[in-house]
Amino acid sequence: MTARIAKLLSFSNVVACLALFIALGGSVYAAGKISGKQIKRNSVPGNRIKVKTIPANRIKPKSLTGAQINQKTLTDVTAAALSGVTYQTATASLPINGGRATTTVNCPAGNQAIGGGAIVSNVDEAIVSQDGPSTAQSGWTASGYAWRSGITMTVTAICAVVDRPGGATTPGTTTTTPGFPEYNPAG
Repeated sequence: MTARIAKLLSFSNVVACLALFIALGGSVYAAGKISGKQIKRNSVPGNRIKVKTIPANRIKPKSLTGAQINQKTLTDVTAAALSGVTYQTATASLPINGGRATTTVNCPAGNQAIGGGAIVSNVDEAIVSQDGPSTAQSGWTASGYAWRSGITMTVTAICAVVDRPGGATTPGTTTTTPGFPEYNPAG
């Protein structure tokens, strides 16, 4: 057995093992000795930072602008979490025996409807027949029918300040943006 160990302890094996231990020890030494205080500001490029390694509490409030955020990467962002988004609601009683009622809820001044919807208090006895943005997207309009008394319809408008082409915000003007349908109930 001693001869076998002596055979493994050749000069080249000893030098190789020694070099390995020195190399490993050097990286461990460097990792333990370099601190964040020793790294100069703005010296680490963004492509050298691993994704999801900087916690939110390490980012200064209001230090990021919209130009620095890739909006395609934002997921799970609800409208309630966005600044300036409000919800406006209106509730109305529906007439009985199939009579139609139309209700409109308007956005605050300076805002336009970016979405909305309507619900009835009893889906077995009433329906929302139509709903959509009102004139110039200033609110949300819905129509509904009921087959018995005591049923209501609640209309909700999701409102926000909308930037129009050319940089102007146009709350409640008669100019409409292409692509936004307008709901005007007739008859």
